[in-house]
Amino acid sequence: MTDRPSLLVWPAIAGGLAGAAGVALSAAAAHVDGSDFVRSAAAIALAHAPLLILLSLPGTRRIIALPVLPALMTTLGTMLFCGDMVTRAFLDFSLFPYAAPTGGSLLILGWLATAILALPALFRRDPAG
Repeated sequence: MTDRPSLLVWPAIAGGLAGAAGVALSAAAAHVDGSDFVRSAAAIALAHAPLLILLSLPGTRRIIALPVLPALMTTLGTMLFCGDMVTRAFLDFSLFPYAAPTGGSLLILGWLATAILALPALFRRDPAG
């Protein structure tokens, strides 16, 4: 038996990077550019980092049937939203039209997918969860 990491280790990496980016962006908002763009990017990164880490945990798969789907939506949504906010604040351009709303929509869908995919566990008769 090998100790290969799970295929879902990437959401933990993305969550760690999002958390680090959120803290860095919070510092940037306090010391460099206090615009709403930077503050919004910091808040979104920090709010979604724990979800990504949660979705990577092996035990989560007993509750959330297909964690890769919300993990992918949340990762892409965070990247799009935060990337667009940061480029607007520091480079004065948008990634592409509607990048931030697309990212925000993916984040909403990621949370909804998490909830929907967890519903079957509520009705499962398995006492172990």
